[in-house]
Amino acid sequence: MILGIDAGTSAVKLAVLDGDHICTTHYQPNCETSAHTLQLALERSGITSLPLTHVSVTGLNGSRCRADCLGLPQCTVSELDAIGCAGCFLTGKNEALVVNMGTGTTFVLAQGGQYTHLGGTGIGGGTLMGLGRGLLRVQTPDELFQLANQGDIGQVDLRIGDLFAGSETLAPTLTSSNLAKASPTSTRADWAAGLLNLVLECTGTMAMLACSSHPVSDVVLLGALTQLPQAQARFQVFTQFYSPNYLIAPHADCATAIGTALLAKENHTWI
Repeated sequence: MILGIDAGTSAVKLAVLDGDHICTTHYQPNCETSAHTLQLALERSGITSLPLTHVSVTGLNGSRCRADCLGLPQCTVSELDAIGCAGCFLTGKNEALVVNMGTGTTFVLAQGGQYTHLGGTGIGGGTLMGLGRGLLRVQTPDELFQLANQGDIGQVDLRIGDLFAGSETLAPTLTSSNLAKASPTSTRADWAAGLLNLVLECTGTMAMLACSSHPVSDVVLLGALTQLPQAQARFQVFTQFYSPNYLIAPHADCATAIGTALLAKENHTWI
């Protein structure tokens, strides 16, 4: 069994694979240090009770997460390759634009087992939490998400329906301008909903534009933000009105850890 570890900026993600079978996954938000977060994740997941044979690591904090504490043969995997590999494996696609919505957002073109980094954006979960802390004084992602669930984006976002009746390609519910309708009567919950929608729509739009330059018809979405009901609803709208098919992968919150474990089977450089 191979343990894949994705030690990112905001969280540590774990996945245990036995061949191509996903045995278990665990998502642990970052604590004081990446090393402490890994220890906490291992304790809470119970993964160390499994018959692990190897460990594979990726992520910006991969070299600092102290995976060597497991005492297992270890290798390091490219995070970009892990993103592309996971997106295809989890959806059964051979070609796709794989979008990893983490602290920032990364775009990887996956084609027949080859993974090309197309670029990325600083807009992501970190942006959302920064705006939430600064504007709404929320301190945790759960606090922001619960607040957003109570809000009405129609109270802060200017929509097509606010301007005219809409058309065949422009539904009245589509956003014309994010946050442009915000007013003193907009509640904190409305603002939270608008901020979340801003990040999701920016990601969806950039993915659509990336697909226009590459011969792929599927956008595979990874990352913790995809697990929110608002994300599923928003990306269904993109699929409905634009040409790419937007897919939220199973195990999306721990997908890069899964890709890390999958690619480790091809890696013969163990330390």
